[in-house]
Amino acid sequence: MTAEAMDERESEAGPGDPGPDFDLDVAVAHWGIDAWGGGEYLVTRLAEALSVDRIHTIGPPAPDEPNPYGDVRFVDVTDGLSPRPLRKLQARVGRPFEYALWEDVDWRAYGDPDVLVTSGATTRAVITPDDTLHVNYCHSPPRWFYDLYHDRKESATGLLARPLVRYLRLRDQTVDPRVDHYLVNSPIIRRRLWKYYKRESTVLSPPVDLDRYHDAGDGGYVLHLGRLDEEKGVPAVVEAFADTDARLVLAGGHGDVDDGVLRRIDRADNVDYVGFVSEAEKYDLLAHCTALVFNGRNEDFGIVLVEANASGKPVLARDEGFPGVFVEDGENGVLHDGSAAGIRAALDRVARADRGDLTIPRERVEQFGLDAFARQLRREIRTARREVCL
Repeated sequence: MTAEAMDERESEAGPGDPGPDFDLDVAVAHWGIDAWGGGEYLVTRLAEALSVDRIHTIGPPAPDEPNPYGDVRFVDVTDGLSPRPLRKLQARVGRPFEYALWEDVDWRAYGDPDVLVTSGATTRAVITPDDTLHVNYCHSPPRWFYDLYHDRKESATGLLARPLVRYLRLRDQTVDPRVDHYLVNSPIIRRRLWKYYKRESTVLSPPVDLDRYHDAGDGGYVLHLGRLDEEKGVPAVVEAFADTDARLVLAGGHGDVDDGVLRRIDRADNVDYVGFVSEAEKYDLLAHCTALVFNGRNEDFGIVLVEANASGKPVLARDEGFPGVFVEDGENGVLHDGSAAGIRAALDRVARADRGDLTIPRERVEQFGLDAFARQLRREIRTARREVCL
């Protein structure tokens, strides 16, 4: 049967059904979880698309709560490593030890799968049997090792951490040959992967359950959806709304912004921080917002952009990385330069625009649907297995 014929038969299956011609035993691994976010959403959808009911990870998820994105369970592989107390301690420390921890996982104890799909950078350190295909879904090469290395050179912490970062960068490079095939979330990461690893890859955009999103009108607030991180440009977003009549709602887990930003949020009458929200609450916030503001630096993807457009809402997006490619200025959103002044100017443009000028057609986001994601994922795994595991 040709690949085209198999894809046609698979189109009749749902995203949780791997299809009649997909008979490979697949395992999924995801690096340590310190907060629920886009990576965890993605790997849950990936597991569902392959009918995998568990995801192997380093340590229990730091937010002590069930997976908010689905019924797929996260299983701690450190339970099978010895000496167990030491491995548990290393898992709590986080990223510096993850390469070594993944390296010591014996996949024969987890069913000796035909295919291991890993998500994240440190999981690439796995050593698989020679007949196991290793596919890595790359969200990005570690940014503090590479494209953002110089961004913390002015801070004492950044300077002191440089020897460790240099060591981890070397570690990161040495594990790269263990990956047989790379999937990436956007053309931005495909370029970055080639820049730093000299590896080819295939773009597989994260999926969105389009049926869950709707437009419930204008609730009179602009939404920021994501962790309160410096890398997400949150300080400039908060500053942009200072001394304005516009209302800002921030939804997401605590990140690494400093206490001064948090105090500013607390003091502002027009800024509400609602913390981490459930999926149902997220859909509701998107349905009722005026627009979504996004300020991630050279962001590799940013699934919230697609979610906002799927909800019929325009995006105030920073003009770099994937957002600069996805947003057509004046059509499905407005671009800005990442500064507080730039965000305010974009906000003014949205406020002045005729609502009809920023109507988002459904076709714009259909390429990001669950079915399209599942079909392409299975096709890529089949193709890679034929080419790598003869």
